Amino acid sequence: MIGLNWVMLLPEGLSEEKFEAWYLGVHTRYLESTLGVKRYTINHAVSRQPAQAAGGIYRVAQEYWLDWDALVECWNSASGHILLGDGLVNMGLDTGTIRGVAVTVDTQLDVAQPAVFSTIRGGYRGRDDGTITKFMAFGLAGGADLGDWYRSTFGDLGQDPRVREHVFGTSVGRRVPVGYLGSIPAGDQELYDWLLELWFDSNDAALGFLGEDAFRNVWSELGERSSEVIGGLFRGQERVLISDPLPHRDD
Repeated sequence: MIGLNWVMLLPEGLSEEKFEAWYLGVHTRYLESTLGVKRYTINHAVSRQPAQAAGGIYRVAQEYWLDWDALVECWNSASGHILLGDGLVNMGLDTGTIRGVAVTVDTQLDVAQPAVFSTIRGGYRGRDDGTITKFMAFGLAGGADLGDWYRSTFGDLGQDPRVREHVFGTSVGRRVPVGYLGSIPAGDQELYDWLLELWFDSNDAALGFLGEDAFRNVWSELGERSSEVIGGLFRGQERVLISDPLPHRDD
């Protein structure tokens, strides 16, 4: 699948309470009916941040389509235009609100104890409310594909049982065309080259892991190969919208 990750700041002139009322009560409802979306997750920064946090990110919104063509079709459909229009008039879509965007193909790396999603709970089983803690980071690598290097160097981070999911995504290297003149991200916004996600059952587990030498080495080497590295710790809510039926198998 193709992931579209919106790196968001709190819009200037809007209180958090006003923004959240619109975002959770209106905007996400439009997203649920947007053409071709398979899954989405909304992530809100937590108050205690690790030493690696940078960029003052407020939220990261993640949306997923089957492939590039489905992604482009969506943003050039009526439902895609409605979603963009709602964002434009209620929060603005300039660099004061959208720091940048990552359009990525993500690799799910092995972990010793994967997070378990409960369809009854509508979220993950580590917390009563079904949310999960995520460390998320983005960076520029001059267009270089860091995927093979990262997987061969740090693919075993998930052997630590505190890490419940380990994802590294690399950019498709293209901006999504919208109409005749627009694009996602816009020309003055960053198109990030990579995405890192590490999931944990609690903020304490995340902060403990991120403060240890194993992860500090990861962060240092990513920084040496990248610029404009940003990231933070977030509380994540997951929504699965469409599950295409699979053919029956007996085994």
